[in-house]
Parts: sequence; structure tokens; C-alpha cells
Amino acid sequence: MLYKIYLIDSGSGISLLESTFKELKKIQDDILTGFFNAINKTIDLIQEAMAKGRRVNEMYRVVEAEDSIILIYYHPLSRILFCSISDADDNTEKIKEVLKKIANRFWKKHQSDLKIYRTTTEKSRFQTLNVDIENLTIGGKIAEEFPKLLIVKSVLEKVLSMGMITDFDFQVAINCTGKNSPLKISRILNKKQSEIIDVLKKLEQLDIIKIRI
Repeated sequence: MLYKIYLIDSGSGISLLESTFKELKKIQDDILTGFFNAINKTIDLIQEAMAKGRRVNEMYRVVEAEDSIILIYYHPLSRILFCSISDADDNTEKIKEVLKKIANRFWKKHQSDLKIYRTTTEKSRFQTLNVDIENLTIGGKIAEEFPKLLIVKSVLEKVLSMGMITDFDFQVAINCTGKNSPLKISRILNKKQSEIIDVLKKLEQLDIIKIRI
């Protein structure tokens, strides 16, 4: 689940808006430190490029830790960083998609307000975006994935005996309880998360599991 989303001005490093879905009670100080270090490095990179007269296109930066994911998306039109902190279980591609949607919604709704902010530092008008963020992220749950087995074990065993799936596919499917994320399954089976995701896609195509419930 998403913990927080920040909108940060790449020119000043000032936070324009902070949206919270889940308190950071279990997030250690070093994770927050890593978050702000990643922000600062991204800002330095952008400002260095601009100082050299280079155009800065949209960019993503992902910082993965054992218990969390930090994702930063730079929206070049607004020159704003759209940043998130989430559980390590979350699907980073889904977070990328939703941050871009939030950025486009922000630009559409607050382009004129952004001009006012950069001359007056008035940022209260940005608060209305919180409703959009809540809706677009489904209350912070947009990137959650807890695949669930759609058939009983005996039927799954028959599918295995027919050669439609491998032993590894079977083990992945058995662990699709609706409570285990792809990351957790990868840790249970001691396999790379990318391998688990590939198998999950195959199992979903066969209507054996449902990835997003």
C-alpha cells in the first residue's frame, strides 16, 4: 500500500502538497533519509542539466529497499517531482502509471495556480488535488497485488498432470492465497520476484489465478 505521496518543486525543493494514506509507524528514519536523499540528488541532476541549457524530459527514479519502495516522477511541464513511498510489495509499474496520471491532473487543474505560487509562494490552492489523488490511487491501494487461486487444489493437480503447468508453476499457484504478494511468494520459494511475476501472468492467462482481486 502507498504510505505517502509528495509534490515537490524541483526548483526550490519545497513540498507543495503531501497526501497520506498510511502512517509511517514502521518506516525507519533511514528510509525517510533515503527518500529525501533521492529527492535531493534528482533535483541536483535536473538543475545541473538546466544550467547547461539541456532540456530535461520526464524521468522516473526507483529506490527499492527490503520493506519499502521510493518512486520519483519528474513532470517537465510543471517542473514538479511527484514522489511516493510505499510497501515493498507494491507493483512499481502501477505506481509509475498513477503518478503520471496525478501529474497530468495537477497540470490540467493547477497550471495557473503554479504560476501564482512561483511569484507569491501561495500553495493552499493545491490542496484540492488531494481528492484526485485519493480517487486515482484507490485510497492508496492501486498498486497492491495479492493473487488468489481460483480453482481447488485437486483441480490444480489435474492441470499439473496434464502438463499445462510445471512443478514450479504449481508451487507458485499454491501460494496464491489472496494474502501473499508476488514479493512474499518470491521469498517463500526463494526465487527472484521477476520469475514469480512471469509465472503469475501465465497462471492468470490460464484462468487459474486472479492477480488483482
